[in-house]
Amino acid sequence: MRIAVIATYTHATRLPRKERSVMQSAVPELIAGLCPPDAEVELYNEKEVDVPLDRDWDLVFFSYLHASYEHTKVLSALFRRRGAKTVAGGRHAHHFADDCARHFDAVVTGDPEANVPRLIADFAQGRLQARYGATGSAADIRPYRWDLIDYRDNLFRLPALEASRGCPFSCNFCVLTGWEKYRFRPVKEVVDDIRFRLTWNRNVFGLFDDWFIFLDNNLGGSLTYLRELCEALIPLRKTWGCALTFNVLRNPALVRLMAEAGCRYVYTGLESLDPESLASMNKGQNRIDEVDEVINRCFSEGILLSFGLLVGADGDTNAYLERLPEYLAELRYFSVTFLGIVCPYPETPFFEQVASEGRLLPGATIRDFDGYTVCHRPPHLSPDEVVEHFQRLCRTLGGVQNVGRHYLARLGQSSRHAYRRTILASGLEIMSIRNPLANPGRRYIAGQDPIEAWDARMMAELGLEPQAIGPGAMSQAAGDLVRAPVRRRGA
Repeated sequence: MRIAVIATYTHATRLPRKERSVMQSAVPELIAGLCPPDAEVELYNEKEVDVPLDRDWDLVFFSYLHASYEHTKVLSALFRRRGAKTVAGGRHAHHFADDCARHFDAVVTGDPEANVPRLIADFAQGRLQARYGATGSAADIRPYRWDLIDYRDNLFRLPALEASRGCPFSCNFCVLTGWEKYRFRPVKEVVDDIRFRLTWNRNVFGLFDDWFIFLDNNLGGSLTYLRELCEALIPLRKTWGCALTFNVLRNPALVRLMAEAGCRYVYTGLESLDPESLASMNKGQNRIDEVDEVINRCFSEGILLSFGLLVGADGDTNAYLERLPEYLAELRYFSVTFLGIVCPYPETPFFEQVASEGRLLPGATIRDFDGYTVCHRPPHLSPDEVVEHFQRLCRTLGGVQNVGRHYLARLGQSSRHAYRRTILASGLEIMSIRNPLANPGRRYIAGQDPIEAWDARMMAELGLEPQAIGPGAMSQAAGDLVRAPVRRRGA
């Protein structure tokens, strides 16, 4: 059996570009680990390499984000023409399974571990089903096929694994809210994966040959679990990074334990320095009055703290966004590594809110829901003003001068092993927030930017229509979807 697993990708510029960065999708390695040992499995990550269109596979699995759906539909149609059966999975497929069923032979709406082995067995017996929706748990996670990663495709990529899934918080713009419960794996299984199964990137003169990343949405979803995990990691003497929520970093003892366990990089979605904007996102775990203390605590312990910020929140004003670089400079903080535009993803409480208030922009398609396109009208800003602030902040915060300030402020703050190496490597990531601006013709407003030229041409040839997203988008989704009650969470 010839199986391909493809993580599709479309760039924020809507140009045919790659992003060969540290963080990459590990879904291909995850799915490969669920395939039978006698299968011939090939993996493709479009963020790094092109997918060959002349291959004759039997079964093709697709993993994609919302904004890549149209592109993934095109690839599915082309491989179905060649006789392959195609499978869609992921959050978009879960919420829009009926739409996906028009373009793929099977749709996985549940956890991969609970569905992929059965799907492959059904395919082998000639009785592939249209829908696979069994649920599983984090304890079902199997070892990935890290041995199939070709680090020659991306010199900077690091091996990655999961310790947990989901998040206990209820941020109203997050695709996890109400859909995915927080759960975690046994610590011993995680440690065994690191000790015995990960393969390491030895390309960059040995600088990163013992580094890895946790893929978890929030590694600190349980402070008790995080402590146990860190204590088990100390003897391994590895270097690692993760994403977690701000509340974890307010705990000095836990931050120190993470540093002792080898953590040198933390990404947290600060999202805003404006209290009203954070309140509009239901992000009570972020405490603005403690940002300065948290920043200095992390860097002093040898952990690079990386923030993500969003433009266009309901509390944002022109005055706040114009002064944002000043606020960051006052904090001596210059390592913003993600800057995006607030996106009302269709399955979120925020989408329900803006749709009910008539604030969705007309003409939006699923391609617009990428985190870099204005899809709704904020209360205090016009869509054009959101775009102007986004472009200005990308240039300012991602500029070479800002990287120099970052180095000057932080290089000497800790002497822990691999700390300075991490700070120096972060310069490229800071500058990467300018990448979405590489297409000067881009408008960044829903309904006003064409999709990628190749995808548009192929969709016309194949008779494919874009998925329109309007106020009734979720009512058109599968009727058996029920969101769990959303609880407001504080710190």
